[in-house]
Amino acid sequence: MQQDPVSYAEVDEASFEIGDVRPARPSVRKIVGAGVLSSLLFAGAGFAAGHGVFHKPSVTEISSQDSMQELAAVESGQWAWQIVDKERDMCSSTKENCASSKCCKVAGYHCFSKTATEAKCMKTCKPGKDGECKPLGSGIVLEASKPARSLYCFSVCTINSGSPKPSTEKALLTGQLARKVSIFQCDGYDVFSDEKVSLGTDAQGKEVITTQVKDVDNEFHFAKRKTSGAWVNTGTFIQVWKAIDKSQKYQNYEWVVKVDADAVFVADRLRDRIQWMPRTVGGSMLQNCRYVDYGFFGSLEVYSHMAFSIILANLETCRATIAWKKGIKNGKYGPMGEDLFAEICAAKNGVDKIEAFDISSDGACPADRPKDQRKNKKWQPDCNRNTPAIHPFKKPAAYFKCLEQTMKFQ
Repeated sequence: MQQDPVSYAEVDEASFEIGDVRPARPSVRKIVGAGVLSSLLFAGAGFAAGHGVFHKPSVTEISSQDSMQELAAVESGQWAWQIVDKERDMCSSTKENCASSKCCKVAGYHCFSKTATEAKCMKTCKPGKDGECKPLGSGIVLEASKPARSLYCFSVCTINSGSPKPSTEKALLTGQLARKVSIFQCDGYDVFSDEKVSLGTDAQGKEVITTQVKDVDNEFHFAKRKTSGAWVNTGTFIQVWKAIDKSQKYQNYEWVVKVDADAVFVADRLRDRIQWMPRTVGGSMLQNCRYVDYGFFGSLEVYSHMAFSIILANLETCRATIAWKKGIKNGKYGPMGEDLFAEICAAKNGVDKIEAFDISSDGACPADRPKDQRKNKKWQPDCNRNTPAIHPFKKPAAYFKCLEQTMKFQ
């Protein structure tokens, strides 16, 4: 029996800055040479050509509509597959026939045929019991297959958070730098802030000072979250993305990774996990929360180089055309957090969403919580695990205790 997906309203309001509910459409393809992916993976969006500002890499055409016999080979580890989603507002709900759309609104659900004319969005499909169980979708185009391990990572240190509780982001980032952990283990990194503050010195003894972004459009403090009292962070991140675009530092790396200050993050684990993840010519962004309408949660945001470039190239258009200050569903859930804005902007510009639900253990993601804790919005994962990111740990003492604990699991 299929479990109903989590509704938007069940997601912690505070997580809208960490992740929200969003759109998608699936397609199937065989990926040769990606043996690291040993199970059937599903993912996110259609390839949109025409981004002339980017050079076109060598590609591999991926076939679609493959047989269930080949699908069985995936489970035995002989092949790796992906099913990707296109823009989710074009996709089907769990109650609709997805035979035409060939995609599902809910991250982690996929369109399987029941008959020649009927298909349903399900988590899994058993041939015979659930019908034909043929996965439906279209093809994608991949960049040349080679391991991609270089990371450009960034975090944001908000001094004026708007919350009645003092922000711990500076203390967390200062402690991370002192220990040379989290983003400071990436190949390149930056920390942005609404103020210019020193975080200490790096491994070479050089002082690390945050890159200040200014509220030039008066969008940093236009609204607060009802539960946390913190400012809606999209306006701040728009200026952060512009600063990254201006510096062009990210251009030297294959992946761009945004890490929340309160996410316990181990860079080598992420490198090992994503080095063979599909990077499409339309750009790939990794979904990290299943069974919600939008699965790109902000505690750990992972973009391929191309995906991030596409967002930067279309940032002003997205800012002007996406109703982020109002939010989805006619503002029912308030303004969009930066992760929801980024996902919708990316999807509208052809970026593919690749499901990678195992890259984070996130208390903000209902599906990551134990069944008896699904509605506990203050739940924290235990740290006896080796996921690349574990979130959230806002108090420095708890954060570094978790880091010490998880590092025992290599």
